[in-house]
Amino acid sequence: MQQSTARGILYVTLCALSLGTLQGVSAAPSKGRPAKPPRAEGSFEDAFQVFDTTRWTKADGWANGSPFDNAWSADHVAFERGALVLRLDDSAMLGEPYTSGEYRTVGYYGYGCFEASFRPVAQPGIVTSFFSFAGPYDNGGNGQHNEIDIEFTGDDTRWVQFNFWTNDDTYSARNEELLYLGFDASRGAHAYGFKWTSTGIQWFIDGEMVFEALDAHAPTPKAADSLHRIMLNLWAVDETAEAWAGTFEYPGQALESAYEWARYTAGEDCTVSGIGPEDSPPPDEVEPDAVYVADIALTLNARGTQAIARVTVVDASGQPVSGVAATGEWTGAITGGDTGEESDADGIATFYSSRSRSPGTVNFCVRALSGAGVTYDPEANRETCDSVAK
Repeated sequence: MQQSTARGILYVTLCALSLGTLQGVSAAPSKGRPAKPPRAEGSFEDAFQVFDTTRWTKADGWANGSPFDNAWSADHVAFERGALVLRLDDSAMLGEPYTSGEYRTVGYYGYGCFEASFRPVAQPGIVTSFFSFAGPYDNGGNGQHNEIDIEFTGDDTRWVQFNFWTNDDTYSARNEELLYLGFDASRGAHAYGFKWTSTGIQWFIDGEMVFEALDAHAPTPKAADSLHRIMLNLWAVDETAEAWAGTFEYPGQALESAYEWARYTAGEDCTVSGIGPEDSPPPDEVEPDAVYVADIALTLNARGTQAIARVTVVDASGQPVSGVAATGEWTGAITGGDTGEESDADGIATFYSSRSRSPGTVNFCVRALSGAGVTYDPEANRETCDSVAK
């Protein structure tokens, strides 16, 4: 325990400035005047069967910089085998040697219970996380850095690290706590969570409280200062964070973390149960033989001259369907490209636009799905159109 705690403190000493400044906030080009505080979102539960665009967004097209050694791409976030999968591979992007996935809420959340069931990656130099965040660019209120963390480093997934930052733009806090689990978290999903109140933070594993941080010892984040986004990500560390997470060497194949569900329960009187939801039922009024669009991942090629749309087709039970003919349309800065493709074994139909150097927004919309023995239900689509700026 003493050795691991020292390792955590060494990491924070080396990297707090970079991590606190950049984690989850690099989408914005520059720091500006603090925006009007957002409203607090209410309770939800998500079994991660499909991409819910009303609540979540996929990080796409940027890099955080050191100590992160990867960029973010929407096509590295997928819904497979009844789970949200974040995938890290050796695709070079934006000057980084690796690309990975991050999933974050659109809205902001206040005091309450935050829970997720997931399996971290066991690989030195890899971090798997579930956390809440607000900062100078990802503004939940006062524009200062506020964060509550649950993090696994892949060099030893028998340990979990809890941490928090309170209005800490100087990154001087030392609130990290390493906890020995007594099991290897990478071997199966467990429920991890925290309860955030006006007086402190309690962390939970499988519904049991395992650590507490109270204002009496160090000021904890306050909802009156900033509400937080809920975030999940998988990332590789560079050499500046090796003392914390280990040295990353790509193993020759993609690494995947799997999240089974997430839940937020609003209010300081909430309860962290550690018990997951039942499998999500199919969308209302979807016929048993119907198919619909669960997700559209729209990205640009490395030069930004061509858009790529990956359309995920699923059935009424949320399972991917192969052999479905998808018809699409390109509009905006690019109007030409593939208009008809068939879904593969993973239920994904991939469309490529024409190439163009002209700036602007590229739009792609699904116009129809068809196939033997299936019926297209456009009302059930979780996404019908998507856009990307070039």
